[in-house]
Amino acid sequence: MKISIIGRGNAGCISAMFFSHHRNIVNTKVEIELLYDSKIPPVPTGQGTTLDFPELLFKSFDSGYINKFPTTMKTGIMYENFGSKQNKIFHHFPVGLYSLHFEPKQFQDFVCSNLKVNFKEVDENIQDYNQIDSDYIIDCRGTPKNFTEYDNLTNPFNCALLGFLPKKENDVKYTRSIAHKNGWCFYIPLPDKTSLGYVFNNNITSVEDAKKDFAESFGVEKVNRVFPFSQYVAKEPIIDNRIFLNGNRLFFLEPLEATAMGTYIVSNKSYFDFMFNNKDKRDVHSEIKDYITNIQDFILWHYSTGSIYDTVFWKHAKDVWNKHDKVNIEKIIKIVKGMSEADVEKSRSDIKIPYAQWQEWNFDNWIKGTV
Repeated sequence: MKISIIGRGNAGCISAMFFSHHRNIVNTKVEIELLYDSKIPPVPTGQGTTLDFPELLFKSFDSGYINKFPTTMKTGIMYENFGSKQNKIFHHFPVGLYSLHFEPKQFQDFVCSNLKVNFKEVDENIQDYNQIDSDYIIDCRGTPKNFTEYDNLTNPFNCALLGFLPKKENDVKYTRSIAHKNGWCFYIPLPDKTSLGYVFNNNITSVEDAKKDFAESFGVEKVNRVFPFSQYVAKEPIIDNRIFLNGNRLFFLEPLEATAMGTYIVSNKSYFDFMFNNKDKRDVHSEIKDYITNIQDFILWHYSTGSIYDTVFWKHAKDVWNKHDKVNIEKIIKIVKGMSEADVEKSRSDIKIPYAQWQEWNFDNWIKGTV
């Protein structure tokens, strides 16, 4: 069997890691190749991840990756100026567990340099699936050229400014998510610099006004990239039983809660089960799309209580939440609000309500911080 992965970005490298590791547990010989166009540069911004990312790194490289791959520790997300109850809400990982921050180029170079014995790299611009003779293709080429085969996701944002600040010594060991008058800003401490992204809605705030506020509020005067975006999910993650969409070719949602790379891993697990365990394609589609829909709702819920800013944007964000079909997540919110402290604590190990990557105690953490 031969699997071709198109794209050397985060999703492509994660897919190469995943299938390089998991092919060892099947009785079929699996050849893997990574096809990419070296003329396409990585996105110039820091990345935050969830707990399944370092777990996959460990399975792929053992603990030796720590000394070779430049990262900083992530113990959770500090929300600043969200809600109206307190200035800071820390959405923490369980004690003793952590994830990572890193730069995309350094991650991609690390994977391809250190895992190259497990797959073949080919520098080629792929325009047509017919160029590839593999049994299966995982398409991680980034944002699609048109959206006719995609559904929209609900979110109040459509643009971001990306920039850097000098490294701050003894900086925090978590991601900062900072509400501002036009949206929120991510602050990611990297080994040699600090990556910031100013997320906003360009139908409400002009790019020039956003740049001005980015400089005044966060000190970022040079914008490395203006990044307008759509938010979407593929109607069918598997095409013709041979093509599997991942990365931005599968979906895109703004980065609150850093859900992207965890979703790439979850999607690969479903694809693996389709390839090797006879999982029905309809079940794979439901699993992946339900997971992404739950992420959409959980993130949108974070805007329902607003922020310290009484502005046009934050009124818009609340309005988007109020008009959204949120029946499923509201059922869980109601259940968690009625739980005792003991039951919430028990949920850390005895999970009754898995909701994408979150459990009951994750919901409880945000409820206590904002309501």
